[in-house]
Parts: sequence; structure tokens; C-alpha cells
Amino acid sequence: MLAGFSAEVGVHSVVLMSDPYRIDTYERPAHSPRTRPRRPASRALLWVLAVGGASVNVAANIVTQGALNPVGLLSGVVGVAAIAGLLILRFAGGRS
Repeated sequence: MLAGFSAEVGVHSVVLMSDPYRIDTYERPAHSPRTRPRRPASRALLWVLAVGGASVNVAANIVTQGALNPVGLLSGVVGVAAIAGLLILRFAGGRS
């Protein structure tokens, strides 16, 4: 035996040790239900309207060679309104 060291070394249980990287499973319920996404249908519809409005606007401008026409104007308004709706959902609706 080395001088100054005792033969009895106190060993603490692993359970009593605090480990900041340990994930404690006993604090969570065994089965937690999944939460549904909040607005998937409205977001998908707004994306379809935005892309569709931009596509129709570009096609109408190509066909009429840049002349002002009601189809291009209406599809542009629909596209801009859909983009505004997406921005409102993103920033005013909270984190999604």
C-alpha cells in the first residue's frame, strides 16, 4: 500500500452523479402524442397560388409580347396576394 492513501475509497453511485449530457427518460411520459402541423393546407394552397400566378403572368406576357392584358394583370395580383399571405403566415402566425 502506498503511504498516505487509504485502502477504503468511497465510490459513489452513478445515479447520484450529475451528467449535463445525460438524457433522463424518467421525466418524460412513455408515450406522447404527436402534434399536428398547424397550417399545412393553407400554406400549400398559398404556394400553389403564388407559383401559378407567377407562371400565368410570365406566359401571358410572353404571348402578348409585354402588352398590358387583364389575364397577366389578374394573375400578377393573385401571385402577389399569395406571397403576402405566406409572409403573414410566417411572421404574424408565429414560428412554423
